[in-house]
Amino acid sequence: MAKICDNCQASCGDDDVFCENCGYDFVAGTLPDPANGGIDSPSGGSGSDSAPTGGAAAGAGAKAPSVLDTGPIPAVDAGPRVVLEVAVDRDYFDRVVTEGELEFPDDVPQPRSVELYGRELHVGRTSDRRGIHPAVDIVALTGDPAVSSRHAIIRVADDDTCTVTDVGSTNGTFIADFDQDAVIQGVPHEWPIGVPMYLGAWSRLILVDVGED
Repeated sequence: MAKICDNCQASCGDDDVFCENCGYDFVAGTLPDPANGGIDSPSGGSGSDSAPTGGAAAGAGAKAPSVLDTGPIPAVDAGPRVVLEVAVDRDYFDRVVTEGELEFPDDVPQPRSVELYGRELHVGRTSDRRGIHPAVDIVALTGDPAVSSRHAIIRVADDDTCTVTDVGSTNGTFIADFDQDAVIQGVPHEWPIGVPMYLGAWSRLILVDVGED
């Protein structure tokens, strides 16, 4: 059974958590923030954050704002600092991947420390064709081909606690223990500092620090 996206009116599956066309979050009722790895509103869409182009806004008599009229430029709040350690985990690979299904990399990437800013961070893999550019590109960091393009969202609350929401990944997301069931898709799951998150075929993320510099 199909449902219609409230933002772009695209037809989506009844079980979809996100619109595959524009990224609209059916659970939260919001669009991803492009500054934090989300995707822009569709061209010509009616999102309130989209600046008008053409028409009356660009018609005759429209006056461009003067630099003298703008006043001081306000400081931009980039959100809290989030530090992740991203690594390849052989034990996880051996547990979840069937023999012969996928080869473990010969040249294992070294663990990477990733520093980000924002309250909503998209985890996945880049897809230029679909306009998906996650804040945490797992393929670029670990070469893991089993992570979904839109895999999970890390959200940071005002008290700097973090949750992870699997947004409909193919292979699931595991918190703390990959021998347990994957987290329920579309439901925020607490992600404390120091606790590993497993995804894809061999990728492990650990939340190292959250908060101000």
